[in-house]
Amino acid sequence: MATPADRVYSLEGKGLKLTTAEDIAPYLEEIRAVGNLEELRLNGNTIGAEAAQALASVLKDKPTLKVATLHDIFTGRLKDEVKLSVEAICSALADLPNLIEINLSDNAFGPLGAAAMADFLSKQTSLQVLKLNNNGLGIQGGQTIAKALVACHAECDRLGMEPSLHTLICGRNRLENGSSPAFANAFASLKSLREVRMPQNGIRPEGIAELVGGLSHNTGLAILDLQDNTFTESGSKALAAALSSWGSLEVLNVGDCLLGSAGGRVVIEALRDRASLKNINLQYNEIELDGAIALAETLRSLKTLESLELNGNRFDSESNAVELIKAALSENDLDDDVLGSLSDMEELTDDEDEDEEDEDEGEDGETSAKIESAAKEASEPKTPSDILDNDIADLVSQMKKQLNV
Repeated sequence: MATPADRVYSLEGKGLKLTTAEDIAPYLEEIRAVGNLEELRLNGNTIGAEAAQALASVLKDKPTLKVATLHDIFTGRLKDEVKLSVEAICSALADLPNLIEINLSDNAFGPLGAAAMADFLSKQTSLQVLKLNNNGLGIQGGQTIAKALVACHAECDRLGMEPSLHTLICGRNRLENGSSPAFANAFASLKSLREVRMPQNGIRPEGIAELVGGLSHNTGLAILDLQDNTFTESGSKALAAALSSWGSLEVLNVGDCLLGSAGGRVVIEALRDRASLKNINLQYNEIELDGAIALAETLRSLKTLESLELNGNRFDSESNAVELIKAALSENDLDDDVLGSLSDMEELTDDEDEDEEDEDEGEDGETSAKIESAAKEASEPKTPSDILDNDIADLVSQMKKQLNV
């Protein structure tokens, strides 16, 4: 619900350079005049340490404040100055009983800034939404934030209350594997998370396994965004195992995560029991034809799906597998436009097709014989993917007949 206009104070996007207490003084008078301030928007300005300290002296007397929007407020400031600013502002916010959301994204304060806000995060038990996107936290900063969240959970225990935090946005922070155990511990402790977004953090399979293991304790998780990290098969298996814990999952974004052929299939099969899903992003994951076929079967269980992104995977956009996917959507009375663009599909190279054929011959003599027979019958040589595509053509036809499409 939107905050009433008379309870919002905004300097959003004005490009003000507020360095000294004198610079910010006129605006502080305006903030004081808002009797029941609930939302403060200072993003898009640049605030120095002295001005931040003056701001803090006003904010500590605003117990009705609920939302502090403070992203992109330190442009052009030195790290040490930013550290002092973050300390001052967070210290003022720490004891506000109604604060539920803080956004400090797009402030390049790094590990120093994380340390500066650790005490605030440890004490502020009413906080529900924490946005720390693109802060340059690194491994050390990520560990600091995660440990502070664990300390907050301990404080909640001491006070006899459940943790309030339900949303964590922490993307583009170079968290890497080194921070994953600390975040996994925090996630397992909190158990209250409903939305977690940690894209573009350079996290590799071992770290992914740690994270989703910790998140599996948050059974109310509805939104998970881990886009542009690296899963491979092992990380995909860990995600597939965790999926069974999230009965309310609505959004899964693992686009550009290098699930791979085997990993993609494992995740896709695990999605069959997540009937609550509305949005799935599996783009650019090297998913091949067998994964696409598995997805068609999975989709028959996902009757509330609103968006499916598959672009950049390794099967032809005009293959029978895609027709099977569309038929499954139709079975659920869903339009084709649920399926996003397939304009950038990646096809196997001739060398890769030959490698797959060699593997099939070595692992399964019967499959190899079928491939050889099919190749002899065809007017042109066909790859294993071509043959598999032909094998499912009858399935597509049968489904379409059943659905009258």
